[in-house]
Amino acid sequence: MAETLFNELPWTYSYTTSASDVIRVVLVDSREAMREGLRQMLNGDETIKVIGEAKNSKEAITQIQKLYPDVIILGIEMQETDCYKIINQIKCSLNNIGIIVLSDEQSLLVPSIKNGVSGFLSRDISRNELVSAIRMIYLWRSILFQDEDHFSLVKL
Repeated sequence: MAETLFNELPWTYSYTTSASDVIRVVLVDSREAMREGLRQMLNGDETIKVIGEAKNSKEAITQIQKLYPDVIILGIEMQETDCYKIINQIKCSLNNIGIIVLSDEQSLLVPSIKNGVSGFLSRDISRNELVSAIRMIYLWRSILFQDEDHFSLVKL
């Protein structure tokens, strides 16, 4: 159901980019397997480039301050306070950055948005949905969140 929503968007298939328009992404998750899986999901898309990875808040802040990504994908299964610490530090140092949280814990949706995330998506998101979410957040500077099988988009 959710994938259908993304596939119906006209720009999903017509988005083109030049080398200077590539969306630069940093992956942050305590589990190497999760980071590897996300990297593999994004590798086939010419519009998105994974430029860094981190397994904890210290590494994340170092990577972000060094690389200046456009979007960060953050696994919220790390200690909850650690994730919000990262989000707050990121927002202080890079104001116009998209942060996507991946979590199946719906109770964290509201605190995540209050702490400044741009997207809150479930961990079982498909490749097409993840790529589309990254594009939406990067291009439209919107807040995108998933609740059950539905996606909601709020323009900032």
